[in-house]
Amino acid sequence: MSSAAENPARLDVAGLSAAPGERVSGLIEVDLGDLVVELPVVLINGSSDGRRVAITAGIHGAEYVSIAALRRVAMAVDPGRVRGAIVAVLTANPAAFAARSIYLNPLDRKNLNRVFPGDAGGSASERLAAWLDANVIAGSDLFIDMHCGDLNEALISFTGMELTGNRDVDALSRQVADAYGLDYLVIGPLPGSTTTAAATRGIAAVLGEVGGRGQWPEEDVSVHAAGLRRALVAAGVLPVSEANGPAGRVSTLLTREAWLRSDVNGYWHPAVEVGDLVLAGQPVGEVRDAFGAVRRAIEAPIGGVILFLVTSLAMNEGDPLLAIGAE
Repeated sequence: MSSAAENPARLDVAGLSAAPGERVSGLIEVDLGDLVVELPVVLINGSSDGRRVAITAGIHGAEYVSIAALRRVAMAVDPGRVRGAIVAVLTANPAAFAARSIYLNPLDRKNLNRVFPGDAGGSASERLAAWLDANVIAGSDLFIDMHCGDLNEALISFTGMELTGNRDVDALSRQVADAYGLDYLVIGPLPGSTTTAAATRGIAAVLGEVGGRGQWPEEDVSVHAAGLRRALVAAGVLPVSEANGPAGRVSTLLTREAWLRSDVNGYWHPAVEVGDLVLAGQPVGEVRDAFGAVRRAIEAPIGGVILFLVTSLAMNEGDPLLAIGAE
């Protein structure tokens, strides 16, 4: 963390610039090869020096709770009360947002959150990941990626954190994740993701997940926004008085995950709900054919809690079914 100073520097990201004590918002053009997209970015440059925090939402374009919550916080924070700086990308995957696309960027049919740190000469998602990695994540002291269940997913609220091996950096990640105050905390890497890219750079990295199913009810937006404010307070970027909204919770720690995917096309009939506790070997659902015959009976590979669950009847080969987290 930088030492305190009366005259912090300007905050600049790809031509967008904020003076100390100023909030600036604008659209930043990113060249993806065959198309130029515009990312809505908010810069908040505090009146005193401190940590630089990068925050993204909408890495998956239909994760609306995260987008609404980040916009609410970024446009309401008083720059005069900020110590350090905030770089907020309100909708990080605009093509997916416009297309209401589940999981994938329609420009190349790739999952943006599986191609980090990206490739500046690669496909559209790889170029976008490389731009975000170089211009948003790099140079930060803390990175927060806000998510929720996709259009076809329900989930129980949880945070995730990445480990870097640096004791001080990992302590900051844990402090921020605990402050977010969601039901569960999952610790572990996710190759190709934003948070793993940040951790690889030695940057504290935290994920927040609240809500889903293509909805953004006030209750969920308030929980996500309040969690983000508490996280910024924990990082020393906002004063304690900014930690308003629904109270946080003491998270249950999970250190293992199992993601289940379908190996056939068909009709998904889950036998569990989000938040259910299951045992290893327990039936959790079936993929059936058009006439109702079972094509695949799905069992839990480990015991634990159902973190997220696909809620659409339609199921494609390779698509997620659900995820289980275990202590």
